[in-house]
Amino acid sequence: MVKLIHTLADHSDDVNCCAFSSSLLATCSLDKTIRLYSLSNFAELPHSPLKFHTYAVHCCCFSPSGHILASCSTDGTTVLWSAHSGQTLAVMEQPGGSPVRVCRFSPDSSCLASGGADGTVVLWNTQSHKLYRCGSVKDGSLVACAFSPNGNLFVTGSSCGDLTLWDDKMRCLHSEKAHDLGITCCDFSSQPVS
Repeated sequence: MVKLIHTLADHSDDVNCCAFSSSLLATCSLDKTIRLYSLSNFAELPHSPLKFHTYAVHCCCFSPSGHILASCSTDGTTVLWSAHSGQTLAVMEQPGGSPVRVCRFSPDSSCLASGGADGTVVLWNTQSHKLYRCGSVKDGSLVACAFSPNGNLFVTGSSCGDLTLWDDKMRCLHSEKAHDLGITCCDFSSQPVS
């Protein structure tokens, strides 16, 4: 049986995404903020809300360790935050300034992928905060991204319905029209499927 545990109503506009670490919940919104809550009692953390973005925040995600939070926005930036202090660690600008719709950490946290409204996908080095590799899809805004469990592959999904499989060197391995009405989410299975 499913039961509602708690309702949070702190954002002043639509919530676009939520993400969990082992101890925290992050939410991001059209109100340009990211909010952080303790999972033990759903209290908002003292350093929340996180404010930097100048337009809507589309996506947020925790690094696998839970120590770093990434957020991305219509303002063309992907921001890395300390999840425990709220301090801004880095601001990375999408090439061409395109709005950023999605961001995801690799399983080992060495890279962060960000997908733009112009179809660009960027792999960022999370240590140097520098662009590592960049590619693009032919049509649509990138709105979904996921890494394989070993981090050697990642997949992107576009608003036009294309799924594209990339290797960690940013080589396009496969691309196909998967859905007529666009893709909103994609992921890898943690177990091989035949």
